[in-house]
Amino acid sequence: MPSPPFDEVFEMVEVIELGEDPSDSIAAIGEFVERRDGGFVIADRYLPRVRTYRADGTLEAGFGRFGDGPWEFRRIRSVAEMADGRIVVTGAQNGSLTYLAADLTPDSMSVIENHVPQMVLPMGREIVFSGLRTDIDVTQMDGNFHRLVDGAVAWTSWKSLVGRQPYWGGLGSLHAAVRGDSLYVMAGLLYPATILNGAGDSVGTIGTLPAGFRRVPEIEAGAFAYTSEEGPAAQAGNPIERLIESFDLVTSMDVVGGDYLVFTVGRLDPARPWFPFRELDVSVEAYDRHTGRKLFENVRLPEGSKVLGGGRYLHVLLNPDIPPWLIARYELLLS
Repeated sequence: MPSPPFDEVFEMVEVIELGEDPSDSIAAIGEFVERRDGGFVIADRYLPRVRTYRADGTLEAGFGRFGDGPWEFRRIRSVAEMADGRIVVTGAQNGSLTYLAADLTPDSMSVIENHVPQMVLPMGREIVFSGLRTDIDVTQMDGNFHRLVDGAVAWTSWKSLVGRQPYWGGLGSLHAAVRGDSLYVMAGLLYPATILNGAGDSVGTIGTLPAGFRRVPEIEAGAFAYTSEEGPAAQAGNPIERLIESFDLVTSMDVVGGDYLVFTVGRLDPARPWFPFRELDVSVEAYDRHTGRKLFENVRLPEGSKVLGGGRYLHVLLNPDIPPWLIARYELLLS
């Protein structure tokens, strides 16, 4: 499988510098969504704020404050643009879906009975979300993804195997991407991704391990137990640090240019050897999402960069830790 240099398969279209309001500075770039008009929505990774930008990076609007009341968030978990232009946000303490108008003015809030939505994605005029059930134990859940139709859950599908292994749930995230009536879902620790249709049926898989990919080891329950006197810091320097240096994982999955599914492969940061872990992006691989054919793998990303998301282009944050926040738009040359 070819592993060409990054600039042989991706062409930089432009670099955008995000505009900032000095009184509302970005703490860190979090969830990213490209909008249909070419602009984008970005959630702050640490602050309960969501912001919209024009295609050139000009700041348009910001919304959100910390709290447990209406229109307040503990932490923004996910954002998506609905077919009607509204923005839907998850992260409220009561588990509600928060709907904002295109200019981020409050629109409505919706609580889904027995569910706490986390990741949310548009699918047609409705949404698909991942999240926990509040009425049953997590081990009894019959699926991780749910389609919401007319305010009610129409179907539930795809149960991750990660939950069967101690600790794996904290070492990697779930990923999903939607294009048309296809939903691609996977656990970052496990290949392949599953393809679901609009009815929630599994219709195939996509993705193969890239050369050199190191699988996460199986770990016995209690392997990282510590006493209350020791605390997690006492354990962080040795067995956990060795563990997170020992395996690779998929850090994101995005549809790019409509026809291609791009996996970002990375690792956990050994300098942050305790939960919540920090994921470092290393390389990308791409598939023709219609045929499942892998096009390339182990294509190294620009040093120190982070993949934000897909859309018309692959959007890459060039300096993830400090402003100015620079986002590069790359066109996949196969398209």
